[in-house]
Amino acid sequence: VPAAPSILRRSRARRGGKRVRFAQVTVYYFARRQGFTCVPSAGGSSLGMAPRHHRARRYSLSQFAHLRQVSHRQHLRQHLRREKLRARRRELTQNGTVPSAEAAGLTLADVSDDDLDVGQVEVGDYFYLQPLPTKRRRALLRASGVRRI
Repeated sequence: VPAAPSILRRSRARRGGKRVRFAQVTVYYFARRQGFTCVPSAGGSSLGMAPRHHRARRYSLSQFAHLRQVSHRQHLRQHLRREKLRARRRELTQNGTVPSAEAAGLTLADVSDDDLDVGQVEVGDYFYLQPLPTKRRRALLRASGVRRI
């Protein structure tokens, strides 16, 4: 009796010819709201979104990839700027042991783009989502009009 062909082999052969190709990306924009479907790991309030989007934009794949790269580079620049500011404050306060009026007066505007090494960092390897601190989540919710958090 000849052996029946394997089901697994047949399914692989059928799947091989089909391919999905995307021509464009549609991005939907939602207003920020307070979320109630999860509990943040750090405590506090969670972020959510409005039930309906207020805007939609369509991009080609290359446009969308470029926009993501620009956005990631901006986020990375802001992150590096905050890290550089922390390092300067630490230097001015003798490694955090003695408070300094000069260190307290430093802001992100005091860190120039020349001080940042954005060109040497590979954005794709570096960028990943970070949880927002409770204060930042509350500030985002207040800025979007949420009254009671």
